[in-house]
Amino acid sequence: MEEHVQPSPEVRSRREFLANLIMGTGLTLGLGSLFVRFFEYLYPVVEPVKLVEVLAAKTADIPPGTVHFAQLAEGSVMIGNVGGQLHALSAICTHMGCIVKWHPELNQFVCPCHRGIYGPDGTNISGPPPRPLNKLAVKARGDDVYVMIPAQKVQT
Repeated sequence: MEEHVQPSPEVRSRREFLANLIMGTGLTLGLGSLFVRFFEYLYPVVEPVKLVEVLAAKTADIPPGTVHFAQLAEGSVMIGNVGGQLHALSAICTHMGCIVKWHPELNQFVCPCHRGIYGPDGTNISGPPPRPLNKLAVKARGDDVYVMIPAQKVQT
């Protein structure tokens, strides 16, 4: 009678080795991609905001103590002249995106949609707005007043 010899546990067949190698490679790649996604979630890549310089008004349109509203293709802005210093704010309410209006008798910006009230510097005073109006950089060159507005991404 022929005796069948069992291989010792240390000896593995080529088939077992290749199966373990493929499963180990798949496990490593799967866990690696999971960790990559996890770290992308923790540290997202934020593209820098590009600013576009847009002609908003003429200096003659904004005498001291007034606020000038400008409807631009890139958005609505308000430029105020306080003691010869120009200040620009976005005219878009931070609550629901309505266009706020300047009320000189109240010395406040008021949102007509939900009665949000902002101070002359754009700080939210009352109502539902969660944060102040966005401040924009403003430059006067000669008779022209330019406002720096975040560039809109073009969808392709």
